[in-house]
Amino acid sequence: MDQKIVYSKTGKGVLEIKNKAGKLSRELAKVLGLVDGKSSVEDLMTKSKLAEADVGRILRQLEDRGYIKEFSSLSGAMSSASSSGSSTYVDDLDFTSTLSPGKRVYSSSQAEMRARESADREQAEAEARRKREEAEQKKKNQAAQQAREEAARLARIEAERKAKEAAALKAKQDAELKKKQQALDMESTTRDLAKILEAERQALEKSSRQRKDEQARKAKHETDRRAKEDAERKRREEEERKRREEEERKRREEEERKRREEEERRRREEEE
Repeated sequence: MDQKIVYSKTGKGVLEIKNKAGKLSRELAKVLGLVDGKSSVEDLMTKSKLAEADVGRILRQLEDRGYIKEFSSLSGAMSSASSSGSSTYVDDLDFTSTLSPGKRVYSSSQAEMRARESADREQAEAEARRKREEAEQKKKNQAAQQAREEAARLARIEAERKAKEAAALKAKQDAELKKKQQALDMESTTRDLAKILEAERQALEKSSRQRKDEQARKAKHETDRRAKEDAERKRREEEERKRREEEERKRREEEERKRREEEERRRREEEE
């Protein structure tokens, strides 16, 4: 595995870490938690203190299950190929001609000998011209063949260059498209995470409000209960006070009645 590759969490990975769903084993969850869109595979090996093979296996599992995806790569590869060839072909043509002297003619005239020598010379010159023309034509044919081969070679080089440029352009476009898609995915994940955090915040606020309302309700209920108990206690105390006063009044009236009766009895006794 390329140790310069950088992975980032998908939305599924972010939710797994946030919700602590427990769907992953401990080592998968550990490595998933270290993936941050900035750390390379080499960094993850250092942080997790796991071997390269283990980290590679875990990252492949997380990527296959849709928790992470490749974000970028810090390494690149360049390749170039050039070919050139040249050939030279030189034919060295050497024409030699020998002219044999004419046979001795013991009885020919001087004019006949000159005519024969002129005819032989013209024939030799014609043969030499023919050979030179053939050699020149051969050179032209060879030059034309070399030109065709060179043109074909240059055409192949040009085609290869254009093919490489097209491949490089396509690779660049694919990389840019992938980067844009990753940015969109990251933006979408960030939005989803923001929504989750906002929902949790609202839920927390709602829970806090409900808890406060419940506490206030309980406090009011307790206050009302104590007020009722205090009122009831006071009512009972008042009733008890009135009862004692009534009993005291009756006791006094009874004592007064007895005192009067005693006085009346004494008076009667004195009168008798």
